[in-house]
Amino acid sequence: MSTPPPGWLAPANRIIQKFEGCRLEAYPDPGTGGDPWTIGWGSTTYFDGNSVKQGDKISQGLADDLLAGTIERIGQALAKRIPGWADLNANQQAALVSFSYNVGPNWFEAEGFRTISRAIRGWRLQDVPAALMLYVNPGSAVEAGLRRRRHEEAVLFSTPVPVTTATPPKPPIPAADGPPIWPAGMVGPRMRPPLKPGDHHVIANDINETATAYTHDGQRLWQIPCLARGQGKETEWERTGTDTPPGLYRCGKVYRDYEQDPAATFSSDRRAYGWFSIDLEGMEGQEGPRSRPYRDGIMIHGGGSACGWPGAWAPRQALHPTLGCIRCHNIDLRDRWLPLLQLGTVYVSVLQEAK
Repeated sequence: MSTPPPGWLAPANRIIQKFEGCRLEAYPDPGTGGDPWTIGWGSTTYFDGNSVKQGDKISQGLADDLLAGTIERIGQALAKRIPGWADLNANQQAALVSFSYNVGPNWFEAEGFRTISRAIRGWRLQDVPAALMLYVNPGSAVEAGLRRRRHEEAVLFSTPVPVTTATPPKPPIPAADGPPIWPAGMVGPRMRPPLKPGDHHVIANDINETATAYTHDGQRLWQIPCLARGQGKETEWERTGTDTPPGLYRCGKVYRDYEQDPAATFSSDRRAYGWFSIDLEGMEGQEGPRSRPYRDGIMIHGGGSACGWPGAWAPRQALHPTLGCIRCHNIDLRDRWLPLLQLGTVYVSVLQEAK
């Protein structure tokens, strides 16, 4: 049984073909006027290892095959060099493969590539798109073209990969106007999120203990474990410290403890809140200084004092109830929530058991 191609192959191939162009007769290096001779989509060698020579001609099919083989080898090289490569999604991998096809596969941690290397090694993935834009050879004749290419790579890196299933799930809120309709036995927001392109809607369901992200037009992106659970009964959310109040929220300020110091340095706040914390702004009066009954300071965060130390700082720490916040795995806050916040507003609908 053949191995399916990696998910990054198609998007990487698309960008590379768009910006490289294809020539079926060998042409010289523009810098030397000779070696290395290049053919197809920028290939300098054939499958047997022989170098392209002056006068060589190939078919379009061979040019396409050489490109596919080259970028697969680049992907394999990056997988060995970049820590956490397997945890990047297919679009992030594709953007870095396209970048590598242009600058060479040995750039990670090399002189001149410290900014992008530090962002990836420190897993500050939200900084990678801006870092890509640094490599455009400013002042040169190729700057404009490189700037367009880097922009496309940066956009691809920031684009979430949709979850694909045999039957695409329908979003729980119908497309028609009117108040949201939630499953029987559940209570949630009374209003719809005011979504526009670039925004996302995450539904935190305390019954099945999941958070599910959707694009502005209802396409499902991912589903992760979460707790919207506090101290008290399952249908209790009006007292301080009990479950997260049902309703619509908007994500606000982000507290980035992990990025400030990724080392496992102990503090009571780090143990309680984990790598990242995202403030939630109640949009239906269920949270905030003027809420009645009073609930304030509700966030999405990781950590967990009950996990001890350094257990609370683990990427996938155990999920324990909070005092009314939404708790997720530390690594999911970094790899799932934060990329959405880079693209637009994130709205959160909290669903609880009906009384």
